[in-house]
Formats: sequence, C-alpha cells, structure tokens
Amino acid sequence: MAVASQTETRLSQILECPICLETLKRPKVLPCGHTYCAACLQSHISNKVTHGGTPQARFPCPVCRVETASSDPNIRVEQWAESLPVNSVVYSLIDFSERNEAGKYCGQCQNQGKESLAICLCKECGQAMCMTCKQYHNGFPSLSQHDIINLIDGDESCSVIPNQATIEVCSSHSSERIKFFCGDHNRLCCNTCVILEHRKCDRVTTVDDMITSSDVKTKLINVETTLSKSKEHLQQIMRRIETSYGTIQKDKADILQHIHSLKAQLIAKLENLEHDVIASLEGNCKSENINLQTLETKGQSLVTAIDNDKVQLKLVMANGSEVQKIIMLHNIDQNQHSYNKAISEFETKISEVRISFDVDETFQTFVNDIDEIGKIHLIHSNLDCSSCHELLTASISGPIRFSLNESEAVKVSEFNVKISGDTNLCSISDILHLKDTRILLVDSLNYTIKMFEQNYEFLESLKLQEYPCSACSLSNTEVAVTIPVQKTIQIIGTKDKMLKIRKIRTRLQCWGIVVVKNQLMIATHEDENSVLILDMHGKEIRTVRSDRYQIDKCLKPLFIKTDMTKATIFISYDHGLRFIAYNMNWNVLFTISNQDLASATGIDTDREGNIYLCEYVSQCVQQISPEGKLIKTLISKTEESKSPLAISFYRDKDRFILTYGDCDVVEVYDLRV
Repeated sequence: MAVASQTETRLSQILECPICLETLKRPKVLPCGHTYCAACLQSHISNKVTHGGTPQARFPCPVCRVETASSDPNIRVEQWAESLPVNSVVYSLIDFSERNEAGKYCGQCQNQGKESLAICLCKECGQAMCMTCKQYHNGFPSLSQHDIINLIDGDESCSVIPNQATIEVCSSHSSERIKFFCGDHNRLCCNTCVILEHRKCDRVTTVDDMITSSDVKTKLINVETTLSKSKEHLQQIMRRIETSYGTIQKDKADILQHIHSLKAQLIAKLENLEHDVIASLEGNCKSENINLQTLETKGQSLVTAIDNDKVQLKLVMANGSEVQKIIMLHNIDQNQHSYNKAISEFETKISEVRISFDVDETFQTFVNDIDEIGKIHLIHSNLDCSSCHELLTASISGPIRFSLNESEAVKVSEFNVKISGDTNLCSISDILHLKDTRILLVDSLNYTIKMFEQNYEFLESLKLQEYPCSACSLSNTEVAVTIPVQKTIQIIGTKDKMLKIRKIRTRLQCWGIVVVKNQLMIATHEDENSVLILDMHGKEIRTVRSDRYQIDKCLKPLFIKTDMTKATIFISYDHGLRFIAYNMNWNVLFTISNQDLASATGIDTDREGNIYLCEYVSQCVQQISPEGKLIKTLISKTEESKSPLAISFYRDKDRFILTYGDCDVVEVYDLRV
C-alpha cells in the first residue's frame, strides 16, 4: 500500500502544471522537455515573447529558461501554444490516472447507476464497456466497424486503460486522429493534414503499413536492449558526476592552498625588499650625519677662534700699551685673512642634503598592472560519448528519421547590412556568432567590422584602414581580424563597444584565421602558399607547407576553418585544388578538385560534420560528407547571379547565414528534411 501511495504521489507530481499547479490540461511540450497546460503556456508566451511577429521571435521556458523560437514565422503569437506538439505520454498518464478507478467500470452501466467491470474500450467512442454493453454496441450496424481493444488480459483485477484516442489526436487538428506518416517532412498526419499539406509528397504511408514493416518490427524487438544500454551509459555518466563533486572540492582546496602560498611568498618577498631598502636608507642617513657632524665641529672651532680674538682685542684696547694695541691689530688683521680663507673653504663643503626614493621600474609596473592574482577556469573535459552516440544513432534510426544530408535549404529570412558611411556595395567575407548571441560581420569592401543583434538589428560598426578578410574568436570579449595588405592581425574588444585593442604583425600576408589549442593558424598566399602557426602573442612557431606534389595544385589559400570538434582543419583555395581537409598532424585526409567548382571561399560544418563549401565563381554552395564525398549542390546558381562568399551555422540549430560578394543583403536558411 505504501508503494502504491508513493507511486500515486509521484504520478501526481509528474502531471502537475508548473504554472497553475493543477493537473495538466491539454499538455503541450517544449523542445527542452518541460510540459505545461496549453492555456497556461499561451498566457506565458504572450507575456514573455520577444521580437513578436519576426523570424527571431522566442520565449523562455518558465522552468529552465531555455528559449524556444517560433517554428513558423507566419503563425501569430496568440497561436503559438496550439502549434506546439502534444505530450502524448503525459496525455496517456492523465487518462490512466483519471480512469484508474472509474475506468475499471462500464461507462454505460454507470450512467444507469450500476457498476459493471469494463473488459474493452471502443477507440472511436472513447467508452469503456462491459461484455453486455459491448454486444449491444456491436449490434448497431453503424458501430460494428469501430475499433475495439481488450482491457483485461488474464487478470481481471488489473485493468490498464491507456488513452488511445487521446494519444492518436493530431496536434494540428484536435478533432481528428493520426493515421498517416509523411516521410518527406518527418511528420505524423491526419486525413486533413495529408489533404492540405502533404498531397504532393512522395513518401506518405499509413501508420498501419508502417507498423507492419520489417524495419519497425526490428526496431520494436531491439528497443528494450537499446534502452537498457542507454540507461547503463547514463548511469556511468551519473557516476562521473558523483566523482566530479569530490574532484571539485579537491581542486578548490588545492587552489585555496596555492593562493595562500602565493600570498605568503609575496609577503615574504615584500618584507625582504622592505628590509633591504630600509637598511639602505639607514646607512645613507648615518653616513650623511657623520659628515655633517664633522663639518659642524670644524665650523664651531672657527667660531671659537674668532670669539677669542674678539676678547683679546677688547682687553688690549682697554688696558694695553700703545705698542701692544698696534701689535694686536696687526695680528688680528693677519688672523682675519686666515679666517676668511677657512670660511671660504668650509662653505664649499656645505651642501643641502635631501633623500629621495626611486621605485624600481619593474616593481612599479607590477603594482600598476596587477589587477588579480590569477583567473579561475572551469575546464570541462567532454566524456567519451562514442558508445552513447552509437546508442542514440541506433535508437533514432529507422523509417521516421532522416539525416541532414537528406535535407534541403529553405530560405527563412534576409536582412540588409548596408549602413551609413558605406561607399561600396557590401561584401561580407566572414561571419562570427559570438557567445552572447550577437553576430559580427566582416565587410571587406567597406573596410568595416559590423555588429548585429540576434534579431538582425544593426548595433555598431568599427572602421579599419585597409580591407579585412577573416575573423575568429579569441575569448568571450576579444576577436581577431586579419588585414592581409598590412600583414596585420587586429585584435578587437567586443565586451561593450567594439574597440581596437592591439595589433599583431605577421611576416606574411594573413588571409584566413582560426584558433586551435591556443595557437593562431593563418593562411597566406606567400611562402609556397603556406600556413603560419603563431602563439597568442603573435610569435611565429612554425610554417606548414603543402606536400611537394601538391604545391603547384594548392594556390592562394583563402579561408581556414575547423570542424566543431576541432579535430579537422579545412582550407579553401582560390586556384588549383578547391578544398583540402587535414588532420591535426597536417596529413591530408581528402581533397576536392572538381574543375566545375571554381574559386572556393567560405567554409563551415553542421552538427553531423557535413561540410558546406561556398563556390564564388560557380555561384553555388556544395554539401560534402565528413569523409569528403560530394553529397549535392545545396544552393544552386540563380538568375540573380549572386556569388556565395561566406557561410556560418548557428551552433544550436540547423540554421545558417549565407553572404554574397558585392551584395547588401544577407540571407538566412534552415535545413529541413
């Protein structure tokens, strides 16, 4: 009984809406996994949605604050909650909870004041029935074709009634049940969905046909094993979390001890320095005092001699003879010359003494520059998720899952990047998605770095003296921008306003740039089309050149990028081979040399590792597999004759920004299957 009570309490908590704290009504689930009443969620959306009516509109989850964007910019804010998917599992649990007692009994009999055990459920009517009512129900020709499911299997004391009708309700048309699956859009559909939205799709099949397919049967057989492995892997991760608690405490204690040790060392060093400078001060003062005392003694001796002559002169002049007076005057006159000479020499030895203190330049610089003892860094080492990836791949494989190499690029938005002061057409040669969601654009033709909000509203710009080419993030508040002609990397601060912080001079022209393991990798046209590797201060570490047999094929490297795992380096070339992929040891993994693809420029990768290569002259974007196989032309040449220049994916979604040469408009695309 206690276990049953705990189960009921836990079930009640699961079925409680976090907003109204009542049992969920028409539960809608967000991408983050939290579920709310449709009405509660809509009220929250109306109060919290930002940038309403634009493709960037979004609202935060009331629990975890993860933002959810509008799946369709054409849907009004007031309809967002309805457009979100129904949480079918919660619906089933709610129905089970409500029917756990009443559902054991026949609904028709209860209406007549009787209690009869229900043995079946009509999915069409949504009614539980006893044997008698079932026979009565099937006696009507119009009801005889209804789908009846048995509720009792062997043990009549245990009646489990899942809300089949509710689970099968279409999220778009609540009055209809799900009966079809569209493979082109990866959607479950009702009759209305198929007629209105999927009538031209090629891969539409009934759910009944899907469930009898060999793929689904195999998936059903293996799902329990897959879930068990997923649970086992998750438990391993949880054990790692438990270990991390102890590791954090140990690291904290070690750091505190280190800080105290540094403090003690600094105090001891300062005390030694203080002792030395005070000893020097005392020694100098003592020496000068001795000198002054010696001079003072000499001066006092002269004063005494003069006083004696004055006394003698007075006595002789009062009591002496005329001869004595003449002799005294003569002697004093002689003495006066000696006194004057002694006083003159004495005066030259007298000087005003001051003591000054000149702080050592290194020490003063240290005092002025030091703002902190050190920085605390959280170092997150990713778990080995290879087995987890295999499990997830196995769990999502099958007829209702499609990879991004089966996707199409659908344009969802565009925005103008021309600003006041631009004298040329814009040519956005590189794009950076900053961690604070701002977007940095490198406009090479207008010598300008431009900053935009995530909703594509212009924020600010920074003018440069020459045309920039490429950019990469150095930290949360600094980016590096290459200026090829000046052989310069301009470091720009991005914390509040964009500011020029410092410059790094390079030996060769610098075009593409990327940061890997605290090293700057720079693509250059010079020195046999090499790659320069610098430390973060600009000191050249080494030069990497293409293999000898490829030197004449790898001409004018433009952009250098890495995949999301920073395990592979990609370089695009203006001439010769269009594209080369290297591992971290600079061994060639594969090349792209299709002669129809002229002048490769921008590069980026999606979450699956597929590579996207902009072809400037061919005016297209190619989708390439992680192994180097050309999958398809994702964006083809159009009548507008626009040349793709740069491409950059959002890190958390299948969306990318695409720019063109000599074009003031930047486009935003989604990958959709």
